[in-house]
Amino acid sequence: MFELTPLARSRSHSPLPAPVTSSWAGGRRNTYTFIATAAAVGIFVNVLLMGFNASGGVQNVPVIKHWLPQSQEPEVKIIYEPCPIKNTTAPSTQPSASKDGDEWTLERIKQVAESTKGYYARDYSLHLGWNNVRYIIETALLHSKLLDRTLVLPTYVYARACEWPIDVCASYATMVNRNKELDTTEWAELPHDMQMGWKVPLEMMIDIPHLRKTHNVILMKDWLQIYGLDPSVEIGRNGPWWPTVYHNTNPPTTLHKIPNHEYDPSGIVRVDDKSKLSHVSTDISSAMDRALWQAMGEKIALDWSAARSTLGVSSETSDEEVEKLLAKHGWATTYTFIGALGLEYVKTVTDHIRQAAPLKQIRGLIDMYGHIQAKVLYLEGEIHYPRKPGSMRFTSPEARDMFAATVLHSVQSPERFYKLAQKIHDRMVEKVGGRMWMSAHMRRGDFVRLGWAMEGSLERHMERIKNRLERGRDVLAEIHTSGKIKTFDAKGLIPDENQLKLSPPRPGDPFYLATDEKDPKAQKWLREQGAVLIDDLLTIQDRQEFGWSLIVTDVLGVLEQAILGRSYYFYAHAMSSVAGGAVNLRAARGADPRTSLLD
Repeated sequence: MFELTPLARSRSHSPLPAPVTSSWAGGRRNTYTFIATAAAVGIFVNVLLMGFNASGGVQNVPVIKHWLPQSQEPEVKIIYEPCPIKNTTAPSTQPSASKDGDEWTLERIKQVAESTKGYYARDYSLHLGWNNVRYIIETALLHSKLLDRTLVLPTYVYARACEWPIDVCASYATMVNRNKELDTTEWAELPHDMQMGWKVPLEMMIDIPHLRKTHNVILMKDWLQIYGLDPSVEIGRNGPWWPTVYHNTNPPTTLHKIPNHEYDPSGIVRVDDKSKLSHVSTDISSAMDRALWQAMGEKIALDWSAARSTLGVSSETSDEEVEKLLAKHGWATTYTFIGALGLEYVKTVTDHIRQAAPLKQIRGLIDMYGHIQAKVLYLEGEIHYPRKPGSMRFTSPEARDMFAATVLHSVQSPERFYKLAQKIHDRMVEKVGGRMWMSAHMRRGDFVRLGWAMEGSLERHMERIKNRLERGRDVLAEIHTSGKIKTFDAKGLIPDENQLKLSPPRPGDPFYLATDEKDPKAQKWLREQGAVLIDDLLTIQDRQEFGWSLIVTDVLGVLEQAILGRSYYFYAHAMSSVAGGAVNLRAARGADPRTSLLD
């Protein structure tokens, strides 16, 4: 049985080796060796983290032996050396600006807000991991667009882990105790260093200038500046909207709060615009209505196959005819997305489905809140899991497609993620001899602790991944032989013809593995099984060009997602939000749906 070294999930929590004291007994040669080694290690780490043109204040940063390749391991175990550090996450008083110089001045931000009905505010559940926070942001973008309001986004999100000792990340990003900062006890039982988190600017995770091409958004720091409030009053916790703080303005800003229980109480089906369902009959006393209710059971919407079966239509009857029959009996057709394994963890917008719902149970977002005149419309609390993507269903395919376009094309990471992911893609092609390469996501860490991992042991987890990748090799061979590729259901996708240019993988080819498993012995074993990890592919130059934020595990995870989006075949767990983001990326670039598997 393979035994793991009992380490925390991240290198940030590895115990530091004890300092080694030197002695004059070894003679002058040992003294020179010590000094030369210390200088070399200090220069190496300074270049690794800061590049050649670093500037800023000086702080003591630990230089650890495992930062160096094994062949260059120094005699000295740990040295504390001055290293120039600049804390880049201190609150900025400047409005968010575009990288291309198209600055969003305070005046421009005001003009954008004034062109809409007002602002839309949310509680963003910032205690969740990045991918779940992104899903919440995608939903907020949908709501604000439907209601013709300017969305207020949080200035910061909270990263959960650091790739290096926590002192290093704390030198670049504000370190907080997540239990205290986010007002939770979720990590209270963990060791103190594993309770730490880092405030990361949202602009580091989402390309805000790109998003503004299609959506009216501002950051919380912009709101505070517009109304003359101190940026430091932005409250972390669960990313809440605090009326007593944020509306302490002169003159006061008006507020309308949507109570959490009002959004979608038990049995209610939330849709975009109920007025689009005027063709549905309100006469609901028919025997067929009662039969449809019985078929739906405890669910809030009826699966399409069950609706067809209950209506008793033949396989030749079109879906459009079924919609008309449902409407005759007081049932509306809604359009949404199918969740992996029937669950709603991954929020993919790539596979379309119809569902039927009784008209009397439907509530429209626009119908209920489109008339509100208050300056700020605020949705209280959490409406995330177990709801469909967008936290609603849609009354038309066009509305569904509009939301899918937001997810696939508008919410993007900054360009540097995709540029580096393309470099990693090219290196993987080289590693497999110029053939197609495959990838998988292995979620361990908290999933093992919570009992959510696909397999309990590392060996069985790897066996499962290899089994699925064997199937993937057959899929790629079939696509290559046929010369025909498809796209996911989303509208406007263009097939990526590059999927046909390379030969299929061969048995024994290395595969890319994105994982949060940080135990050195476990990683060594994974590599022996053919896995290629991110540290095997990143270079010092990559880190310098990308910037310091790659030392934050959550940022590195976004990069790995972009890499997974470029592989020729991808496999992951249907309960991991990371997997959903990767599939959406694959769909956006025109990947064939047969090359993605979640189970």
